[in-house]
Amino acid sequence: MIIVEKSHKDVAIISLKGRLVGPPETDELTERIKSIIENKTAKIVLDLRQVHWISSVGIGTIMRALTMVRKAGGDLRLSGLGDKVQDIFAITKIIGVIQAYRTAAEAAESFRETKKA
Repeated sequence: MIIVEKSHKDVAIISLKGRLVGPPETDELTERIKSIIENKTAKIVLDLRQVHWISSVGIGTIMRALTMVRKAGGDLRLSGLGDKVQDIFAITKIIGVIQAYRTAAEAAESFRETKKA
């Protein structure tokens, strides 16, 4: 798994490439999110456009990330869900818990819309 971090204004965008199935990938993602929260922001977008498969361990990692950012006063958004990943998230009802957007830019902008409301 390749993890790339970018910023869009005050939002961190983490792009993942590959499969999110367990350690060491899930541990690396957790550590990256902790570091972002401690050093930058608690507004995070996970761009899953290049993730082809996610396991229950990967789902658990995303849910722990959601808990971490919300405890820090922020939120987590998802973007770029492929068909397989979207099906998994629909079955597990994650889409009802975490907002998902077509693109990372749309997800990042959604933080601004939330702030205005």
